[in-house]
Amino acid sequence: MIVLAANETFYHGILRWDLGFENPNKAAILLAFLLLLLLTVILRARRGWMVWLSTALTIPIGYGFAHTFSRGGFVALAVSSALLLLASLRQIGVKRRLCLPLLLAGLALGANTVFTKFSARLAESAPLQDASVGNRLLLWKAVPRMMLDAPGGWGTGHAGETFMGWYQPLDRHERYRTLVNSHLTWLTEWGWCGRWLYVTGWLFLLGLGFVRLKKRSDALPLALWVCLGIGGFFSSVAESCVIWILPALAIAPLIQTFLSETPTRRGFLAANASMGSGLLLVLLTVAGHLWPMHDLPLHRTADGRQITVGGSEPTTWIVFDDTVMGGPTYGRALRDFLQTPEGKGQTIGIASQLDAVPKDVRHLILCGAGARTAEPLRAFPQVETVRVLSPKDPRKWLSLRKTVPDLHVFCGELSPNCPTDDLPGLKTIPGAGDYLPTWPRLALAKP
Repeated sequence: MIVLAANETFYHGILRWDLGFENPNKAAILLAFLLLLLLTVILRARRGWMVWLSTALTIPIGYGFAHTFSRGGFVALAVSSALLLLASLRQIGVKRRLCLPLLLAGLALGANTVFTKFSARLAESAPLQDASVGNRLLLWKAVPRMMLDAPGGWGTGHAGETFMGWYQPLDRHERYRTLVNSHLTWLTEWGWCGRWLYVTGWLFLLGLGFVRLKKRSDALPLALWVCLGIGGFFSSVAESCVIWILPALAIAPLIQTFLSETPTRRGFLAANASMGSGLLLVLLTVAGHLWPMHDLPLHRTADGRQITVGGSEPTTWIVFDDTVMGGPTYGRALRDFLQTPEGKGQTIGIASQLDAVPKDVRHLILCGAGARTAEPLRAFPQVETVRVLSPKDPRKWLSLRKTVPDLHVFCGELSPNCPTDDLPGLKTIPGAGDYLPTWPRLALAKP
């Protein structure tokens, strides 16, 4: 009996194999690497038994590959295998004795895709027919703007929640951990320096792969990196360290090729990778200007301590607290409010901590842990209104109404910190705890 885990995925009731990676796409890329190695042995081996053994091994490995139902893995394998075959044809042509093994290996892989019904999934890959493809396109469309809005990046591990909070259409509710693309995920999470280094590194390695192919007729290192690059484009497979083992080993011959070049040639390769990276990032920046995801201008400072929503300089600042505001995707609730008549036209600043709030703030909203003590209010001499959401000590804040007349405290009636008596300036929210579902309206709507 097979014990099914909660994270197992299926295609039309057929279990997709993940080989323990918790993601079938990662398993597909690992199996694709093995198939590339077998293809290389078939093309290069001088002994017939090695050719036929490799051909025979393509059957079970190909079956496992087809059982992942990974379309990104299929594209990665197809392109990198074609690269190996074309390189072999260019070098010596395919020997007649290899025609039958290659034909049998190809037929075995094709039969496996039909037998497992993987071929049916490949045929249903049009964006209008497959929600998975359409969702990916929606995610990737947001990437240029996400990069432009955050020069210092959105932070490692925060790409998915950033998209859901600030860029996902409000009528969509799919949940994402990443952008279902390793490259684009990291390009949004890192700052411009990291983005440039990442793209430059990829272009440099691919360039070295082509140089080695040209000089040594060795296409395997390039094929492995192409396979990883394509696989990482269609899913977040590159986050697994195991996936990098074979491509990392393939760096050794690439370095050997690089060191064998003249200094002028080395500089030429590095310069081309650098300029290509710069050009690609410029194109992404232009795309970010041309394709905004919504009408609300958004900017995150390079240090990540401030986010501005709106087209002007904010005089209203919110000190963030994930418990009160609903977690890292709080931007959805704020965007929804800013599209209402009450919120339209406002520009809001969100500070990660109180010391990130500008000293000239006029309207200050303190949430949860950000409202721990009232003493720092002295640092904001121009403040006119203060709203405190779910503070730990509501009574202490209410006692400041003598010095700050326009001060209001909001507490959920289910919060253990909420006073039970009716106090001036206190508003109790029925049915709520520390999390206040309507926090944007409480914080920003006019009384």
